[in-house]
Amino acid sequence: MSRTKTADRYIARINLTSGSDVRRFCEVHIDDSDDVYVFQPRKGGSVKVSYHESGQRHLKIGSGPAMFVMHSSRPEWIRTEERLWSKSFENFASLLPYNGEAADAVLEIELPSAAGDTIAFAQVSVGQFFDPEGWTMDGVRQATLRQKIVCVRESPSQLRLCIRVLRLSQDGDGRITSG
Repeated sequence: MSRTKTADRYIARINLTSGSDVRRFCEVHIDDSDDVYVFQPRKGGSVKVSYHESGQRHLKIGSGPAMFVMHSSRPEWIRTEERLWSKSFENFASLLPYNGEAADAVLEIELPSAAGDTIAFAQVSVGQFFDPEGWTMDGVRQATLRQKIVCVRESPSQLRLCIRVLRLSQDGDGRITSG
């Protein structure tokens, strides 16, 4: 049985800015069935993660076939969150520029400055409740720098998106650095 593609009902664009340079970091598309697609528009092949109403998640790289990733909860069953996608900011130069493309929500992330032995990245999650992430293990600390929660009112299950900017940090002696 073939599945007809439905038009995206909701589009959120997350842009990465560095001064006046604004790049399209990732896009979140949600259709009428609460299927969520997260991808990074960039030069060359793109990576797309999809999260379907049934709870299935798939990963697709370029024009290759979708690979099954995992089966998780349906959107209305999620009480905390399901992490869908994360990516560091190292590929800023290969991202496409943002030219005012239409969207239901446009969020901007200022490119964090590199500080010592740190890695900053963004994470997209879906769910109902989101606590800022933070942990320390083996001399590495993960801290939430910013978090934005968006309620998708058009969603039958009242799906919520959480976009976070996180930082991993560690110094050469294994001591935790400020993040």
